[in-house]
Amino acid sequence: MLLSLHIKNIALISELSLEFCQGLNILSGETGAGKSIIIDSLNFVLGDRADKSLIRHGETSATVQAVFTASDNNELSELLSENGIAEEEHIIVRRTMSENGRSECRINGTIINLSALKKIVSLLVDIHSQHENQALLNENNHIKILDKYSKNLPKIKEEYRKSYFTYLQTAKELKALPSRQECERKIDILEFQIAEIEKADIKDGEEEALIKERTKCYHSQKLINGLGATIALLEGDFGATPSIHNALKELYSLTQYDDAYAKLSDRLDSVKIELTDIIFTLKEELNDSSFDSSNMEGIEKRIEEIRKIKRRFGSTVEEIYAFRKKAETELKTLRNTAEKEEKLKLTVEKEKTKAMKLAKTLHDIRVKDATTLEQSIVANLSELGMQDSVFKADIVCPADEEEFEGYLNENGADEVKFLISPNKGEPLKPLAKIASGGEMSRFMLGLKNITAELENIDTLVFDEIDTGISGRIAKVVACKLYNIARTRQVLAVTHLPQLASMADTHYLISKKVIGEKTLTFVEALKENASIREIMRLAGSLEKSESGLENAKEMKEWAENYKSGTSI
Repeated sequence: MLLSLHIKNIALISELSLEFCQGLNILSGETGAGKSIIIDSLNFVLGDRADKSLIRHGETSATVQAVFTASDNNELSELLSENGIAEEEHIIVRRTMSENGRSECRINGTIINLSALKKIVSLLVDIHSQHENQALLNENNHIKILDKYSKNLPKIKEEYRKSYFTYLQTAKELKALPSRQECERKIDILEFQIAEIEKADIKDGEEEALIKERTKCYHSQKLINGLGATIALLEGDFGATPSIHNALKELYSLTQYDDAYAKLSDRLDSVKIELTDIIFTLKEELNDSSFDSSNMEGIEKRIEEIRKIKRRFGSTVEEIYAFRKKAETELKTLRNTAEKEEKLKLTVEKEKTKAMKLAKTLHDIRVKDATTLEQSIVANLSELGMQDSVFKADIVCPADEEEFEGYLNENGADEVKFLISPNKGEPLKPLAKIASGGEMSRFMLGLKNITAELENIDTLVFDEIDTGISGRIAKVVACKLYNIARTRQVLAVTHLPQLASMADTHYLISKKVIGEKTLTFVEALKENASIREIMRLAGSLEKSESGLENAKEMKEWAENYKSGTSI
């Protein structure tokens, strides 16, 4: 529901805030007072082309903000989520236009593009005028209207969609599978790669150890010479070992004179033991086979093998074995592809057959219910003075079994178009081809009386759809507008006193000259003021007693209709 509309710097409006109520909201006023500006402003914030001529003279920008209550609508919630908009208690739509023609759109503070704005607000409000019936003229909506009208369709349609989307998804998976030839080629490659990695059997840290061993082999003679010289210096006649041994004997002989030398003797003995161990280790190193230069070829070959595997499958041992694990998983999947392909083919055929069968059932239900809808609309049009009108919900469905599959979509296989002949002898035409704006308005009003409760749109706006209507038909139009407003919020701009008398809330649009400026104002009328405005709309003089009585009678007639006591 539209809670409020704030307009700034649009045409004759400097700044204006309007709050709307549930039920039937009527806007009336003198010609040129600014009724069209209100609708133009609403159209602008809902995504109409940004016409910079709307900006008030002397200003550089204009802004319109509309606040809606967030209705319980899954499609709306999904659209808000897709556009990164937080779903809150209210939906605040704000649009600004500058004199350079640029505009900015925001919903709940989030900037969005014009296309997204239009999609979102189309679920909140529907505007109808003699020249524009947004949802109704869009033939893509005709099947939705017919389906919502049908009481027997929703359950079967839900079942159809389940099969249809399963069919689509399974067919997509089947198409994504590699061909048998491609599958076999990939299996050969993966088996070869896994075998290479397994054969190489690389250990963690192996390459580093081999590089170290290779270095020792490269410098083996230097190492042998150095180790031999070191051992000779430590063990020779004048080496460290004999010297320490002799020093230990001398020091030990001194312990008889002072116990302090015993500690030094123990320390030197530890040095002797450590030195002996060092010499032993040096001799082991000297006898190590890694100094054998004949190992060089094997070491180089192993290092190259490891590096080759790393170049192909990963720079570390962890990466190489992660590659193997992934390859093994893919190999298992590919080996099961043939079996999976057969299963997918069976599912595709099963769900396609089921979807086609259900689509034909949907077609039969639509054909049957379309007849009832046609009769209801013709009856409504007759009440609205279009007794000779013919209406048809044209349902096209391919009869050829081979073509049928190609027509399947989320709604079945049908195309639905509303056709009308407003006058006797005229051929049926699409709604968009109706020449008369008055005829289009009455058709739309008749249809909305049947479908308003079925459409999940809370607010309907009717802009002067009463042009060319008077007398008894005007009363019928007023009643039908009120019928819609029983379950939906309705905003209607009108010149007819009959419509104004039916208002739940009546707004008067007027303009005043203040200083050097002409400004538009809107006022919510109380009962007496509303009756005076009904008098004016009926053409009565301001002080006419009979005119006042006529307005009161009209208001009483409307109240009686609302209460169900009279038409």
